[in-house]
Amino acid sequence: MFKNFVLLSYGSTVEYRRAIFCIYSFLSWKPDLKNTRFIIYTDNPEAFKTYFSSLNIEYVLLTADLERQFLKGTTFHHLKKVGVIDSTFKKYPNEHLFFVDTDTFFIGNPSRILNSFISGKSFLHKREYRLGDAISEFAVFNQAHFPLSFMKFISGRVLKINNETVKFNENDYSWNTGVLALNSDFSSFMADVTDLTFEFYQNSKWFVSEQLAFSLVLQKVTEIKPADGVVFHYWGQRQKQFMDNYLKELVSSNSLNNQFLGITISDLKQLEKMLSNDIILEQINIAIRKKDYPYLLKQSLKIILKNPLNTNIYKQIYKELN
Repeated sequence: MFKNFVLLSYGSTVEYRRAIFCIYSFLSWKPDLKNTRFIIYTDNPEAFKTYFSSLNIEYVLLTADLERQFLKGTTFHHLKKVGVIDSTFKKYPNEHLFFVDTDTFFIGNPSRILNSFISGKSFLHKREYRLGDAISEFAVFNQAHFPLSFMKFISGRVLKINNETVKFNENDYSWNTGVLALNSDFSSFMADVTDLTFEFYQNSKWFVSEQLAFSLVLQKVTEIKPADGVVFHYWGQRQKQFMDNYLKELVSSNSLNNQFLGITISDLKQLEKMLSNDIILEQINIAIRKKDYPYLLKQSLKIILKNPLNTNIYKQIYKELN
């Protein structure tokens, strides 16, 4: 059965560069591409054709009309992602789908996912938090009003999945959807995901409404497995800036047509380590700004234990403290 590897990339050179690197990182593991189709939804196919002239890629032009169709009268841009997945399933209803955000790269063999499409199973990037803990989680960023509105909306409310009534509560989980590996059977639930994303956003304005819709539907109808051992998702703004600078330097130091061809698995592993460290360093910075000294100690010990022989880590910690 065919498997569709799907990306959504539009708007800027930086965004195209992320997507190109994501694909090259995928290819660096030399997965079996038999029965694999690449589909890129983009406003600029030419940005990719230079790099992937020999690859089986289908380009879908992201026109203003198509964007409006996906957005359904809202300004919630994550509805485009839902629309892309729904459109792909409608075009290829009997094929599996592997969607990744462009701010990702592969740190493990993608065949672990490509060869694991099973009815009743799915992959999301990783489990993040219990809904009952979301208010305290987002209060750290002064965003508690979003989960408060969301929990108020779902509390006791009867919703429908595939015409069957369901309720969600504080014991359900939100998963990160930087990765979505979906068996072809899940296509029948995409209307529910679309409707729930719309409802969640309209009633909470929470910017993770798409993630919540996929998470809640998938954990009701499938067994979700984490994909964070295969894909690294650098979703934080600080980590995105790190990667954008890295990719810009990579482009400027190589010839036009071979900018990413030299990327090795070792390079990808090193990138993973640097970004993982940076996430902890960012938490140290947040802890010191909030004067949360127990959390500061916890994160400092965490990064030291992860890098016991790296004396430069102490300098990096000191930099975050000042």
